[in-house]
Amino acid sequence: MTSLSIPSSDWAFWGIYDGHVGPQTSRLLERDLIPNVVDRLHELYDQKPKPETSDIHDAFKEACLDLDDEIVNQSAALVRAQPEGSPRMTLAASVLQAARAGSCALVAFYEANLRRLHVAVVGDSRAVLGRPRKTADGKTVYDLHVLSLDQNAKNPTEAARLLAAHPDEANLMNQEKGRLLGWGITRAFGDGVMKWSKELQTWMDKEILGDRPRPTLLTPPYFTAEPEVTTIEVQPGDFMIMASDGMWDQLTSEEAVGLVGKWIERWGSDNTRQMSFWSEEVGQLVHDGPGFDRTDLPVKITDDETVYRRWDVKKKFTNVDSLNAASHLARNALGGANRDLHDALVGTPAPRAHHIRDDISIYVVFFD
Repeated sequence: MTSLSIPSSDWAFWGIYDGHVGPQTSRLLERDLIPNVVDRLHELYDQKPKPETSDIHDAFKEACLDLDDEIVNQSAALVRAQPEGSPRMTLAASVLQAARAGSCALVAFYEANLRRLHVAVVGDSRAVLGRPRKTADGKTVYDLHVLSLDQNAKNPTEAARLLAAHPDEANLMNQEKGRLLGWGITRAFGDGVMKWSKELQTWMDKEILGDRPRPTLLTPPYFTAEPEVTTIEVQPGDFMIMASDGMWDQLTSEEAVGLVGKWIERWGSDNTRQMSFWSEEVGQLVHDGPGFDRTDLPVKITDDETVYRRWDVKKKFTNVDSLNAASHLARNALGGANRDLHDALVGTPAPRAHHIRDDISIYVVFFD
């Protein structure tokens, strides 16, 4: 969680930044994105002490788009403005690092005094909320509330938006595989190659050791860093799961909520564990204790569309992480009670590892 000075003690923020083509963009977002959002919100609340939800959404969008403009466009303009004979290549190697890499982002903003939770997504990290409910026989089950939708070509809204913006490109996307010109996302920070004009990329290729423009890039920009933002009123007992796509490749949203529900049943979510965070330290995971099936989870289960289906491996979950619900999710995303599968997932070295599992970062936040 980003540490910074915020205007109200009732505010809390969490962020996950899933980088690709290098870590430069995700590192910049980790440093700058939430502070930029806070600045926008501070300005908004100074003008409107009780802003509308739409105003908060607009503040998120402005903060994201302005930061991405700095990353992609202002950095490129700075390099191109340098006169011939100056060390333009050296400058480009420095200031274009975050523009040449890319990152998804998932940011949550909680107003404790109003019990309002806002979630902004750029890319395919995902946030869901679990809400406990008593059944007629006194058991506790958990209802799933989706807080973000993955932004890829499988998303009908994203596909329609891109087809409207690029109507004459027959090879624009593969909706079945969820890919846009070969990419698995449709929104991101950075990724200048999917945003810069062909003319600018041709100049970069000739002048500053840039890449030759890809022949499939006919009418850029294709990517945007404009987030989709949702708001939900939080109830006592709710919990939020935020994770990069590496976890969602392995677990469905329902499974994740059900697994945290199982964890609460066994270990509780008292005030000493208001939030748990896990980032990829897979070598430290161990597997003990009995396993259980996905049908044993206290949630309504839907079809399993994760990579387990392709692997033809039955999921077997476990519940042994007493102190950390995020580690509990990570363990079950990486094999659960199946020690053989876990050891294969963790023990496969790079670069092949990327073909079977992605990086995983997870937050689990409990609300009183």
